[in-house]
Amino acid sequence: MEPGTLSEMQIDALREVGSIGAGHAATALSQLAGTAVDIEVPVARLLPVTEVPGVFGGPENLVGAVYGRLLGELRGALLFILPRADLLALADVLRSREPGTAKSLGADEEALVVHAAGVLQAAYAAAIGRFTGLSALPATPEFAFDMVGAILEAISSGVSLKAETAILITTKFRTEGADIDAALFFLLDPESLDVVLGHLGMV
Repeated sequence: MEPGTLSEMQIDALREVGSIGAGHAATALSQLAGTAVDIEVPVARLLPVTEVPGVFGGPENLVGAVYGRLLGELRGALLFILPRADLLALADVLRSREPGTAKSLGADEEALVVHAAGVLQAAYAAAIGRFTGLSALPATPEFAFDMVGAILEAISSGVSLKAETAILITTKFRTEGADIDAALFFLLDPESLDVVLGHLGMV
């Protein structure tokens, strides 16, 4: 199915998946950070993988990304991306520091971000699994801080990714003193994407 052919009802189905995942993710993030975390209603859509860098202002923009293969009945990869400023804000929230404290990401902060992102990815994968009745388990996540175009290219070649279309879910996590923009991409192999859309009543 082409990204531009989805109906409003089909977009609502994707948004519902994103809302459930984001709700669980916010709860998990609250527990990790030890502070209340609210979420904005997620925006969900399909887009060609080639357009992913454009979501972040172009392929040369610096972002932090936590990514890994999807294991189970659905095949592909999960990619959690934060613009640089939001990446540092998340590190501050996880370290219970005043937002704006972190100027760079040290090894401890990186480990915390990877752990948090892994928990968030698992929440979204569980939402997809619950809707489709199929298993979708994220593998051990890896971290990269680089230009978004380079990250996407490395992931695609490193895991022999065949995905041409991505499910994009964007939301904002709100904590006291910090708003964190986040984007999650399900980069599903074509066969798995058709299965997901079929189980959601989209094909």
